[in-house]
Amino acid sequence: MKYACALSALLCGLFVACSEEKSEPLPDLPPVEIPATVFGYYSGRLPCDDCKLLKVDMDLFEDGKVLAVRTKVLDSLLVDTLHGTFVYADSIAKVDFANDSLHWAFKRDKVGNLAFMKAGDVYRDADGLKAVMVRFYKKINK
Repeated sequence: MKYACALSALLCGLFVACSEEKSEPLPDLPPVEIPATVFGYYSGRLPCDDCKLLKVDMDLFEDGKVLAVRTKVLDSLLVDTLHGTFVYADSIAKVDFANDSLHWAFKRDKVGNLAFMKAGDVYRDADGLKAVMVRFYKKINK
């Protein structure tokens, strides 16, 4: 019994000694600057009625052109490259792919990502989640 009391006192003392860790204030970080332009590289998932998953990697170029790589997951993978154009006004990017008669609209959020729009409003799935194309400020070349 003496050993149990001594061990308990030792562990309590060790716990108290370890919990008195001194913390130093964190250094001030520079503010993150979000570019005002919409041009750049985006990646994300979009809703798909006829497939299990639709993943899109998309470049919006300064000359108004779009290059998108669309990956559809069905029973197999279907990958295709889409070329098109886009216009950007009032925080809305409208993307048109003439060859596929495909049209997408996105609303830019406050951090620079693009939220997919359907029927004039930001799309939300059954769980209430948005379909967002995340903007990458430095594109990683494979």
